Amino acid sequence: MIPNTQLERSKNRSALHEARTRLRGHRLYRVIRTPEALRTFVEHHVICVLDFMSLVKSLQFDLTCTTVPWTPVQDPDAARLIQSIVLDEETDVRSDGRVQSHFEWYCEAMEELGADLAPIRQLVDELKLGRSLADALDSSRLPAAARAFGRSTASFLPRDTHVRAAVFLYGREEVIPEMFLPIVDGMENGGVGCEALRSYLVRHVEIDGGTHGPLAEGLLDRLCQRNATFREEAEVAALEALEARVQLWDAIAEACETSDAVQEQPA
Repeated sequence: MIPNTQLERSKNRSALHEARTRLRGHRLYRVIRTPEALRTFVEHHVICVLDFMSLVKSLQFDLTCTTVPWTPVQDPDAARLIQSIVLDEETDVRSDGRVQSHFEWYCEAMEELGADLAPIRQLVDELKLGRSLADALDSSRLPAAARAFGRSTASFLPRDTHVRAAVFLYGREEVIPEMFLPIVDGMENGGVGCEALRSYLVRHVEIDGGTHGPLAEGLLDRLCQRNATFREEAEVAALEALEARVQLWDAIAEACETSDAVQEQPA
């Protein structure tokens, strides 16, 4: 007889595979074919860019020394892994030499598209005042589906380091190339131009598929090692994160289809 723990892990892995398959073949990539649909997408998706930074910075807080006076960290290898990722995400170097966070890069793309930046800027202002991500989202004017996704991310922030590392790996770094490449292809095939967004997406395909994904995987391995309980908790959290992404993608696709339908109505 197979132990219950092994059965649960097998079910978790199967569910993770299914969620990734749903994301890989999601209809969202087929409906981003007009400027209106692309604006709808970025006005929802921007929360993923912002709350990602809270997720990664929470890992940096746990794994490195962020206090004064400084003291040695417990695992220098894990500290280096997360620092390498933060370096790119918070202070990347654009092709024109500018140093910029990926969030501000994304906001620049939204401006180029003529998307509404007011809700996300309002949320940032609330966070600067010291409100928690979850509380700030309650009064946010972001789309409902974006707020729900942000709350999902916020719910992980108080949890154990290995849980957040799993969300970071499986819910973000590992699946981003699979999600972003079809969007780039759709923009190019549909003739929807936005150089700032295209370069942002391509950059993430490069670094997440090339360096950040393996770094995040190495980090999770170090945190879990041979602890079966940690592994199971990590897989359950990863599935929660992927399901939250699928729900967001469902909502954005529906909103994009509605936007296109309105645009196509005769005057």
